[in-house]
Amino acid sequence: MKSTYSIFFPTPAPNMFTTLQPPHGLLQFCRVMVVVITLFSSATFSSAIPYQLHPDEVTALKQIDKRLTQGGQPFELGGACSQDSEANSTSVCNCTLNLNNDSYCHITSLSLKTLNFQGKLPSEMVNLTYLKYLDLTRNYISGNIPKEWASMKHLTNLSLTSNRLSGNIPGYLGSFRSLTYLSLEANQFSGTIPSQLGDLVNLKDLILSSNQLEGTLPKTLAKLNLTNFRASDNNLSGRIPDFIGKYWSYLDRLELYASGLQGPIPNAILSLEKLTDLRITDMSGPEFNLTNIPPKVKRLFVNCPVLRNINLTGVIPTDVWTMASLTTLKFDRAPYDYTLYPNQMLLDYSQPP
Repeated sequence: MKSTYSIFFPTPAPNMFTTLQPPHGLLQFCRVMVVVITLFSSATFSSAIPYQLHPDEVTALKQIDKRLTQGGQPFELGGACSQDSEANSTSVCNCTLNLNNDSYCHITSLSLKTLNFQGKLPSEMVNLTYLKYLDLTRNYISGNIPKEWASMKHLTNLSLTSNRLSGNIPGYLGSFRSLTYLSLEANQFSGTIPSQLGDLVNLKDLILSSNQLEGTLPKTLAKLNLTNFRASDNNLSGRIPDFIGKYWSYLDRLELYASGLQGPIPNAILSLEKLTDLRITDMSGPEFNLTNIPPKVKRLFVNCPVLRNINLTGVIPTDVWTMASLTTLKFDRAPYDYTLYPNQMLLDYSQPP
């Protein structure tokens, strides 16, 4: 039986927990404790049984600490770990027992956000053999993603959002076959999107916004069935591909703010039954006539879609006004700016009101 334990506790009260006494640095952060709670009538009793990390993971944590801090002051966490979701710094380390039928607790989740790391991504991360979740959001990490990481077969969630990573997105990311979530947002990646990302057949969230990416969306992405795709603020080219509407049948969120892609928006995208969050702006291309929008598209207006500066023309579908949930509809960066409320029944926007 597998048991998973999370360590993000502030300093406990005396006699509340029994913990190990690990060395300084990241290892101190990954102290492992098990709290067994037994209920008898209205009384609650608690005790604690300490478990050890595998020696290879102990060594790996020391190496990771050194790489991320550039060999400077060891990363002291201890009582700084917080479960407060509103805190600027979030640090969580989880481990799971009995993954290898041994007595060790193996690290399965590591989240180190907003901690001012200025080093490189550690190749030694692969020595956390059972790691499933890795989040290094909002640091100053530079360089690129180590090739060694391609062997992390258990990794399902990877967020490197808001760092200083640069160069091409490596094609060997396609080897992360277990990935369901990948965010490379707000870095300095350049070049084209590698076709190998189409091999991530389990991927649901692909977030590439705010980089310097060029070229078209590779056709191999048609092999995916994403629920969330964001590629805003890039230098992409070519038309929005038809395969988004044809193959991404579970797509819920599509965000293309100033992506560089050209219109018009394929009608198949607007017909996606799961799509509830659509945001497309600053897109060149032929005129996109509102009269060509499929009837089902009115459901998109529930969540206030953003369709700005994309060469829209024509008449707003009349069935939009039958929606009880519609409160405000705003048109801007057209030949005029206008905010419309439901009691203002002005339907034809081919000319300024």
